Amino acid sequence: MKNESPKKDNSYLKEVEQEIKRRTEEYKILHEITKISQNHNSLEVMLKSALTTLVGFQELEVEHKAGIFLADPDKKELNLFCTVGKFGKEFMEKEKTIPYGACLCGKAAISGEFLTSDSCFKDDRHEHTFENMTGHGHYIVPLKSEDQIIGVLFLYTDENPPWYIRSKEILVSIGGLIAGAIVAHKREKEIQEKNEQLNELNELKNKFLGIASHDLRNPLYMIKTFSEVLKDGTLGEVNEKQKEISEKIFNASNFMQGLLENLLDISQIESGKIDINKESQDINNSAKQQIELIQLLADKKNIQVYFDPGEIPNIPYDTRAISQVLGNFIGNAVKFSPPESKVLVTTEKLDGSIRLSVHDDGPGLSNEDQKLLFKEFQTLTARPTGGEKSTGLGLAICKKLIHLHDGQVGVSSQLGKGSTFYFSLPLDK
Repeated sequence: MKNESPKKDNSYLKEVEQEIKRRTEEYKILHEITKISQNHNSLEVMLKSALTTLVGFQELEVEHKAGIFLADPDKKELNLFCTVGKFGKEFMEKEKTIPYGACLCGKAAISGEFLTSDSCFKDDRHEHTFENMTGHGHYIVPLKSEDQIIGVLFLYTDENPPWYIRSKEILVSIGGLIAGAIVAHKREKEIQEKNEQLNELNELKNKFLGIASHDLRNPLYMIKTFSEVLKDGTLGEVNEKQKEISEKIFNASNFMQGLLENLLDISQIESGKIDINKESQDINNSAKQQIELIQLLADKKNIQVYFDPGEIPNIPYDTRAISQVLGNFIGNAVKFSPPESKVLVTTEKLDGSIRLSVHDDGPGLSNEDQKLLFKEFQTLTARPTGGEKSTGLGLAICKKLIHLHDGQVGVSSQLGKGSTFYFSLPLDK
């Protein structure tokens, strides 16, 4: 009795060691399949890699022959997608498509259950035979994601194999990983295709806007010019009613001209056809020039535009683009401010950037309005105080132009307490 105890202990230790080894191999194969399923290769390459790894799992004792069918739920059939190992021409032709319920794989597609088969010749569920087919068994693994059959994986074994005790647990887990990877890949492909379609539609839209805007400029310019000649009495004296109508035509055409210019800007920016030529310069000078121009319009509402320039270094920017942004920010401040108020423009140096801010004493913006700012064709509850019109494109263009400079735009506002619009541009590195 004393001599048997060490033998029992040694046998037990060997069993423990073997179990640890098996468990380690299981975790290793699951880890490898997980890595492969997250790979961004083509779906076929990814699945073939997973199959190659799987047939190398020694504990399953499978042949180097395996494949994956993808399910077509509309047609209720399985389509052979990829294989590893050597399969005959007859197999590849006959197994190209399998109806749900036919043979082992078709039955697994309906039941969603993991199946094994000891022998292709003795198992009645194995309906297909081929010339020169040798005896073999099968692991049949349904590929399920959220209870949906995505496909079926099959593995070849020897006839009457020594089934691995945890084969079902391991293979069902691997089937879930592969099914999830297939679904993710298909979704990613669908998103990519939709993005390509959206890009094509967006490019078509930009071309249309560009052509339409360009073709409308000349006739609109003629309408604006003729209406100005009529209202000024250049061609002869006009009565008050004629003058009033001529002014309305002139104002409408002037507004339309601004809208067309904005549409051209939007289409050029989005199509990447706008050139940004950055030069290192003093943004305070650009701000002063725009303030002087807009002050002429502000005088009509008795609004004073003040400038408080900070001590800032030169920064690289495109003069035309940033002048357009400045004109829009300051012009909007005047447009939405009440008469007899003031507008303050400031510049300051921040950590790694220069910020220009425009503060007004207007009605302020609600949280809902602030969410709509810098988007195209948005109508806000706030209205200009002097009857001015807005195209709803100016701030959207400003945002795009600032982003082309790697800068940021923003607003700080409260109802009844005015608004502060600002943009920042990076310092020259």
